[in-house]
Amino acid sequence: MSVYVTEMTEADLPRVMRLRARAWAAAYDGLVPAAYLDGMDPAAEARARAEWFAKSRGHVTDLLALDTGGELLGWACYGLPRPGAGPAGELFALYAAPERVGTGVGRRLVEEVHARLAGPVTLWVLAGNSRARRFYTRFGYRPDGTERPDDYGEWGGPVLRELRYVRD
Repeated sequence: MSVYVTEMTEADLPRVMRLRARAWAAAYDGLVPAAYLDGMDPAAEARARAEWFAKSRGHVTDLLALDTGGELLGWACYGLPRPGAGPAGELFALYAAPERVGTGVGRRLVEEVHARLAGPVTLWVLAGNSRARRFYTRFGYRPDGTERPDDYGEWGGPVLRELRYVRD
C-alpha cells in the first residue's frame, strides 16, 4: 500500500474527527468509559475545533496519511509542547483508521513527525494502552516517570493515568 503524508487543512476537519472517533472506539475500548466513546460526536468536534485550528497554525501542525486515491488512513498532530511536557516538540495525537492498524500508517506518520521536529519529542499515552506503549517504544520513546491524570475528567468516569514518553 502506498501512503503519502500531507498537511491537513480546515476543510479536512470533518473526516479527521470521524477517523478520530472510530480510532478511539477501537483503541480505547475497555480503557475509556463506553458512555464517553458512544457519545463522541465527530460533527460537533469538527465545528468546535475549527476556530482552534485557525489559531494554532504556526504552533501546531496536523498531518494526514492518505492513499493514492485520497482515502484518509491516519492523522497525527504535533507541535510546541504543552506546559509540563518538557523542552521539546510534542506529538499530541496519532491515530490510524482501525482497519489500517498494523499496516505501516502509524509508522509513516511518526517518521514524518520526527523528520520535521529537531530535538527531543514527548508524548502522553494512557497507562493502560499497552499496544500504543509498545508501538512508541519501537521508535525510541521511553517513559520518563512523569504521570498525570487524563485530559478527559469531565466524563464522570474513573480518572485514568497518562504516562509521559520521551524520545531524545
